Amino acid sequence: MTDVERTLSLPVLPLKNTVLFPHLVLPLVVGRASSLGAVEAALKSEDKALVLVAQKNAADEDPQPDALYTIGTQAGIKKMDRAEGQVRLIVQGGPRVELVSVALEDGMLQAQVRPVADPTDMGAEVEALQRLVLEQATKIHGLVQPQTPISVEQFLGQFSDPVQQVYLLGSMLSLAVEKEQALLEASTRVAALRLMHEYLTHEVQVLELRQEIANEARTEMSREQREYLLRQQMQQIQQELGEQSPDQAEAAERRRRFEEVELPENVRKEAARALTRLER
Repeated sequence: MTDVERTLSLPVLPLKNTVLFPHLVLPLVVGRASSLGAVEAALKSEDKALVLVAQKNAADEDPQPDALYTIGTQAGIKKMDRAEGQVRLIVQGGPRVELVSVALEDGMLQAQVRPVADPTDMGAEVEALQRLVLEQATKIHGLVQPQTPISVEQFLGQFSDPVQQVYLLGSMLSLAVEKEQALLEASTRVAALRLMHEYLTHEVQVLELRQEIANEARTEMSREQREYLLRQQMQQIQQELGEQSPDQAEAAERRRRFEEVELPENVRKEAARALTRLER
C-alpha cells in the first residue's frame, strides 16, 4: 500500500478564520467541547497527532462533517497549557491530508484521512513565478517595514521548496480563509505560485493607494497649517502697526456712528445688543 493509499484515523480540530500550513507553527486557544475532546484524544496518542481543517463558516459553533473543507493538515501538539476551561496549544503542521470520511464519535469529530502528495513540478514557469512572487513580496516589505534589516529573500530562504515559501507568505498575509485554503489545496507549484502572485499584487495595490491617500492628507494638513500661521502672523503685524482688517475697520465705524446718535436709553440698550450680535 502506497502512502497516498494509506489511511489514518485522527481526531479533528476545526479552525475558524485560519488555515494551518504544512511545517509551520500555529498558536491556538481551544474552548469548544468537541475541540477539547479532540485535543484530549490526541494527547493520549504517542505522537499527539490530530488533523486541523478550516471550517467553511466561522460563525458555526458546532460544525458538522459537511461544514469542513476536505483538505487539512496533520499536526502534532508541541505545547499545551490549561486555563479556565480553555486549552492553549502550540501545534506544528505536518503533511497535507485529505479527509476521506468524518464522523461524530464520543462528542468529537473523528476522520479517516490519507496523505496528499506534495507538488513536484519544475521548469521555467515555476522559476519565473517564483521570482515574480519575490519581487512583489519585496515591494510589500518596503511599503510596510522599510527599516527592517532582514531581506525578504533571506526570510524566504528558510525553505528551498517554492510551495513552502508560498505557505510561509500565506501565513503572514491577512488573507481570507478561502484564499488560504486555495493555497493549501493547490495541486502544483505553478498553481500555488500563481495564486500567491495574484494575492501579493492586490496587496501592493492596496498599500500603495493607502500610502497615496495618507500623503495627500498630510499635504492638505500642512497647507492648512501654513495658512493658519500666516493669518496669525498678519494679525500680529496689524496689531503692532495699529492697523485693522477691513472687517474690523467696518465694525469700528458702525459703532462710532451708533454712539453719535441720540436715542432713548431703552432703545439704545436694545440697539447696542443687536450691534454686538452683528459684530460677532
